[in-house]
Amino acid sequence: MRHPPDDVFRLVRDTDPDVLDADGVDSFIRHVADLKAWCDARLVRATRRQRALAAEGRAADPRSSLCNHGRTSSKEAAAAAGREEVCTTMPAFEDALVDGTVSAGHVDAIAAATKDLDDAERSEFVGEADSLLGDAAGHGVDAFAKSCRDLARSIRARHNARSDIDELERQRAQSKITRWVDSATGMHKTLIDADPVTDRIIWAAVQRERGQLRQRNQTADGPTPSWERLTVDALVEAVTTGGGDDVRRRPTLVVHIDIDKLRQGLHQRGISQTDSGVELPVETVRHLACEANIIPVVLDGNGVVLDEGRAKRLATTEQRVALEAMQATCSHPDCTVSIDDCRIHHLEPWSRGGTTDLSTMAPLCEPHHHLVHEGGWGFAITEDRIATWTRPDGQTHRTGPINDRRSIAA
Repeated sequence: MRHPPDDVFRLVRDTDPDVLDADGVDSFIRHVADLKAWCDARLVRATRRQRALAAEGRAADPRSSLCNHGRTSSKEAAAAAGREEVCTTMPAFEDALVDGTVSAGHVDAIAAATKDLDDAERSEFVGEADSLLGDAAGHGVDAFAKSCRDLARSIRARHNARSDIDELERQRAQSKITRWVDSATGMHKTLIDADPVTDRIIWAAVQRERGQLRQRNQTADGPTPSWERLTVDALVEAVTTGGGDDVRRRPTLVVHIDIDKLRQGLHQRGISQTDSGVELPVETVRHLACEANIIPVVLDGNGVVLDEGRAKRLATTEQRVALEAMQATCSHPDCTVSIDDCRIHHLEPWSRGGTTDLSTMAPLCEPHHHLVHEGGWGFAITEDRIATWTRPDGQTHRTGPINDRRSIAA
């Protein structure tokens, strides 16, 4: 911990958050995070002791104790138990929890990534503990969780060439649709459990229809529907139209894959994923070529003009594909909203002479799009996609690259 636990506790106890400025709030949050990490580390030790007592028949299972005495849900109790197992096999992470270098969320990311690995695969994962700890110390939970998933996937692939394919087939077999009516609100609900490929095809269709509806709404009189209502209408359009005379419309799926991986299979820094960042087995990509319209992402590779200047108000399909090749999420550094649910933002508003060029556009989710247009925040990007966010008070919030695709350089 950056400060002794007693000092941190006193800082948290004696600080009034209501009178802090922005920097003071940031500091206060860091102190709370440090204190929480220290408490989580102590809970790890208590869970370990409870497990030992339960093995001797002298106590209940740790999860039961966490639910009853820790006042947690069964899901939270299961997470705490998994946290203890990770810290037992990777003690460096328990030490890092104590000193606040990592959070419980980082440890939980390891538990989630390794839950389906067999003993040999998990042993190889644990062997990367030092590298993982450095990664966790320098990155937030979301980015670290992705690194853990990527590592587990590569280890599993080395041990079993069919592992990703088998996992996808399992997910396909478990896909289902559930419908019910909420008795309290009267709202009809539809829950779709879909494998990543099916989900991507569904949302590619929804995204296409939503773009068309937005264009129609912008030229029509009357109130503009909310983004949520627009998405619902797009889903209805995708389901009820498309392919007259019983002709099935072939779905369009954008896949980012480097040529070496497509030809030779797995290599260390290869990429094979949908435009929203879902990893796909190479064999699945090859198979999809028979079922869907595959758009290979090579920026301007087919001579498509990506800079539209003042000719068009909205981003073209080709431009959106190009942006998706560089980014999977909203451009805000703390946001993980998929690019599917983002607007394509003009750095200089089109209404004020801005151009619809690839270099002057970036995806923003609804809340962060609102921050820029109505909230007084500044957002600028350089030609090499380095973004700077500026608070309404003029202070720089964050500067860094927004190209969140993995490098495929050898």
